[in-house]
Amino acid sequence: MTASVTEDLGPDRVVDTLSSECARLLPIDSTEVFLPGVELERHAAVAEEGPALESFETGKDVAVHDLSAEVSRWPGYVARMAGKGYAAVSALPLRTTDETVGSIAFLSAETVVLSVEDRRLGRALADVATLCLLQQRELRHYRTLSAQLQKALDSRVVIEQAKGMLAERAGIDLGTAFHRMRSYARSSNRKLSDVARGVVEGTLDTRKLLRPRKR
Repeated sequence: MTASVTEDLGPDRVVDTLSSECARLLPIDSTEVFLPGVELERHAAVAEEGPALESFETGKDVAVHDLSAEVSRWPGYVARMAGKGYAAVSALPLRTTDETVGSIAFLSAETVVLSVEDRRLGRALADVATLCLLQQRELRHYRTLSAQLQKALDSRVVIEQAKGMLAERAGIDLGTAFHRMRSYARSSNRKLSDVARGVVEGTLDTRKLLRPRKR
C-alpha cells in the first residue's frame, strides 16, 4: 500500500491491496470498499445502502452476524448479498482523528462476525490504507497547485517578452506596450497570455496593437 504512493498508482491500487490482504489474512470470503469521489467499478453498489455506507456516515464500526435479520434496515443490500451467498458482514470506517475518507466491509458466507483479534488486524490494515489515501490526495493537490503556478509563471514570461518586442518596434515604453496588449485582449475577447504568445511567435499582426487608438 505504501508503494502505491511512491509509485503514483492511484487510490484504486490502495483499495485493491487492502481488499486482497484483508481477504488473505482474515477469516472472510470477500470485501467491499466505499470511497466517495473515487470510481471503484467493482464496489459501485456499496454507495446505495448497507453497512459500508453506514460505517462511513457514522464513523463507527458496524457488525451484523445475520444479514437476513436486517431486511427492513437495508432491503436492497440484503437481497443482493443473499444472492451472492453472503450471510454476515463487519464494516470499518477508513478514518483518522479528524476525517473519515471511506469504509471497508468484510463479507462472510457464515453467520459470524470477526473476533476481537481479527477486528484489530482489520483496523490496522484500514488505518494504513487511510494514511496512504490521504497522502495521495495531498500529493495530487500539490501537483495541481504546482502546475497552476508553473502555468502562471510561463504566461508572465511570455507577456514580458511580448512587452519588450512591442516597445522596441513602436518606440514606446513597456507600460504603454502592456496597456496596448491588454486593451486588444479585452476588445477581442482573448486571454492576455494568448495575445502575448501571438506577438512572440509572430502569429498575431502587431499592427493591430500598434495602431493609434481613436479618441
